[in-house]
Order: sequence, then structure tokens, then C-alpha cells
Amino acid sequence: MSSNWSKVTIEANLISLPDIYWRLKEILDTHDYSLQDIAQLIVYDPGLTARLLRIVNSAYFGFASKIDTVNHAVSILGVQQIEGLILTTSIADALGDYECEHLDVRQFWLRSVYRAIAARDLAGECSLMDGERMFVAGLLCGIGQLIMYQSVPVLAQQAQRLADETGQPLHLAEQEVMGFDNARVAAMLMQNWKLPDSHVKVIRHYLELEPEADYFLEAAIVHIAALIGNAFAENLPLDEVLVHADNRAWDATGLDIGHCEAIDVVVAEQLNGVVNVLFPKMQCAAV
Repeated sequence: MSSNWSKVTIEANLISLPDIYWRLKEILDTHDYSLQDIAQLIVYDPGLTARLLRIVNSAYFGFASKIDTVNHAVSILGVQQIEGLILTTSIADALGDYECEHLDVRQFWLRSVYRAIAARDLAGECSLMDGERMFVAGLLCGIGQLIMYQSVPVLAQQAQRLADETGQPLHLAEQEVMGFDNARVAAMLMQNWKLPDSHVKVIRHYLELEPEADYFLEAAIVHIAALIGNAFAENLPLDEVLVHADNRAWDATGLDIGHCEAIDVVVAEQLNGVVNVLFPKMQCAAV
């Protein structure tokens, strides 16, 4: 194992999720719980309660009437979506204050949230009824870059310069410079957190799709969502960026550029609200 990979691993091992997420997992792992048990856990955390109700009442969900209580939120959303939201807020708490001297962290999170919303909405277009899981995958799939800039910043910058100069995808430049890419780092972090295989495998393979791998459709969705996020972050025309999508992603999802352009409009409308809920310290226009 290279010394660079060791540095990245040490940095990833320092990052842990808040206790609230693990307490929720303990409840769910018993397989003998009620929705009231979950609601009661959330209510004991005033900060989480406030953020959960804010996001449930945001344009992200678009409910016609206001949801005033955690009990109502849990009953209307169900266990899977609530777990996804708590995981999302836990990730924001664990990494939202992460600082990297040579990386624009605010822009990193804007791109990540844009990508996450796109992944959720693309999943809906593909009739994949697991939007929160896809949101989490979209949010986390680039997290390896954040860790690399913290642990091996000189090499991370070198890889970015190589990608800019040659026009090759960043992950290929990372492999050339370091011997691994940000997707491998992100998947390693997901394994450290003991997240489900669905997250680990989607994130591990979203850059270089493997049709025979588990969760190929989900990886294909995140692959396209990542390009939508790149177009936003780099202020490039969406169609120019999407030409770089793996054709197997289009075949697997049945999507086309028209679908993505329509979703891009919706994502742009929702971005500010989601960013302000997940990262309240940013509290400025996400443009």
C-alpha cells in the first residue's frame, strides 16, 4: 500500500458521523420498532428537529400543506426517507465545517448538493422509487476529493492541473498522479461508516461504469448527475458536458439530454433552499 493511500486512509478514519445517526441505526436494526420510537429519537435533538422540519417543508418535497411536527413528518415520509434525511444531515454535520486550504469548499458543497438533487430527480424519471438513497449517493460521490485535498493536497492539485491541461477526466488524472481516484477514496469512507453496500458500490463505480456490477442502474444515474453538477459548477452548457457521458449510462437509464435539461431547471430552483437547510452557515445565494 502506498504512503499516499495511507495518508488518505488516516484522514478518512478521523471522520465520524454524529451519534444521532448511530442511535437511529440501533433502533432500525432491532426490527422491532414503531414510527413513534423514531419520532421520539428525533425530538430529543432540537437542532435535528428544526432542520428536518425545514427541509420537509421546503420546495425539495413540495408538500401542499405545512408539516408542523416530527410525528407527522415521520408518518408521511416513512422510515426509509427519514433515515435518508438523517444520514444527509449527519453528513453535513460531519463534513460541513471541513476546511481545505487549496479547495473552494463552498463551491464543492454547492456542486455536491446540485448533483444530489439531480440524482434524486433522475431516479424518479427512471421509476426508481428510492430518491433519498440516490440523493445521498449524489451528495457523497465526490467526497473523496475533499479528503484528498486535506491529506495529499500537493498531489490533488497536481492531478487537477493535469486534467485541466490535457482535457482528460479528473479521475484519470488522479489515477495517473496518485494511483487511485476520488471514487475509491469515497467508497472507502462509506465502508468505514458501515453504510449499505448499495452506497459503497454505486460510489465506487459511478465514474467508470461496470454493467456487471451490482446497482449498475443507480451508478449510471449518479454518473449522469455528476456531469449535471459539473456543468453547473463550471458554468458550462449542459449539452456540452453531457456528451462525455458513458453511452451505457444512457442505455441503462433510458434518459436523454432533453430529460436532463428539464431536470436541470428544477434543480436550480431548489438548490438555495436545500443548501441553506443542510449548511446553514453558508446562508448566501447559491449561484
